[in-house]
Amino acid sequence: MAGRQSSITMLVQGDNDPVLRHSISWRVVLVAAGLVLAGLLQPGSARADTAAAQQVVQRLNTTLLEIMQSAAQLGYRGRYEKLAPVLSESFALPTMAKIALGQSWAELTPEQQTQLTRLFSEMSIANFASRFDGFSGERFEIAGERAGPRNAIVVENRIVRPDKPPVHLDFVMRQEDQGWRVIDILLDAKFSELARQRAEFAAVWRNGGYAALSTLLQQKIEQLATES
Repeated sequence: MAGRQSSITMLVQGDNDPVLRHSISWRVVLVAAGLVLAGLLQPGSARADTAAAQQVVQRLNTTLLEIMQSAAQLGYRGRYEKLAPVLSESFALPTMAKIALGQSWAELTPEQQTQLTRLFSEMSIANFASRFDGFSGERFEIAGERAGPRNAIVVENRIVRPDKPPVHLDFVMRQEDQGWRVIDILLDAKFSELARQRAEFAAVWRNGGYAALSTLLQQKIEQLATES
């Protein structure tokens, strides 16, 4: 599976655009990470039945392995369609969109919130469909869990690769009304995808508001489809 390391890394670390990547400093990302953490520190149900959280991740792992093993036959569109229902049920995508948009969320109309949530969800699914596009003997392994911010847990998950170090892809999970849902992804147990997105979206919002952010998400969806 040539390029698998870079593809999986990009799933969490973001785009290859060097201009965009260098325009978002790590200081900004760290500030965003603090804000994301604050967003997770909301009152909620007491942490319980964490085995159910691992079951959510196990289902996701099983689906990812299936699409990797059948990547060529499925193609990008087939992978997307197979992932869409699983990711929609495993991830708290509307909540994640709201956290990623930060303070700009309150400036949106309800219609704009709905539109950006839809685009954010499509982009998230497209990211997985694009990156998990081949198989070279990998397997997924849940290593355990650790406490996250109040009411959240981190399910420690890794992709074990033949003759290469494992890729740590942890899932921050919180109990929502529908059950345990993924609220963030961590690469190497520390790099937050939601924090990276929040920093990127804030920069785009400052330069062009809703229209620019909507365009960015649409472009990302199209790019992920065409490069697969």
